[in-house]
Amino acid sequence: MKIALCGYLGSGCTEVAEILASKFVLETYNTSALLASVKDFESRSISGEIDLDTVIKGRLDEILKRDNVIIEGRSAFMVLDRKDMVKVFLNSSLEDRIKHVAERRGIPIEEATEDVERSDEERASLIQRFFEKNCLDVENYDFSINTSSKTFSRIADIIADVIKSL
Repeated sequence: MKIALCGYLGSGCTEVAEILASKFVLETYNTSALLASVKDFESRSISGEIDLDTVIKGRLDEILKRDNVIIEGRSAFMVLDRKDMVKVFLNSSLEDRIKHVAERRGIPIEEATEDVERSDEERASLIQRFFEKNCLDVENYDFSINTSSKTFSRIADIIADVIKSL
């Protein structure tokens, strides 16, 4: 089983991934975990610069040779071209996402707003750069869930039911 939980910052990808990982015994990866697993940054630099997105994509290619993994958040967008994954898009209202980020990080709403808006732009740019696609195009995903009106546990249950039916 290979799952990609794509979503904008604050949509609940991390929380839902943690629940799904425990239900199906999956290894979970996000951008932080992927970067932490990279051994030799120096060998990956070109003229002293490192393209982190390319490093992450390469690490994902290595990890996805295995089964029973879930990629969540920003890094999940980097596997949209793979046919061997269930791709789910999680989203909620901008207001809910900002509130969630502020609470999770313990930061003021103004700072969370800046973080969410910057992240939204970066994720859209990432999809355009790697795939020349719009990240909101429904054809990129097997299905999508609005996380605003459901608990993360309920969302994980819905995803689990859909995956079991596949």
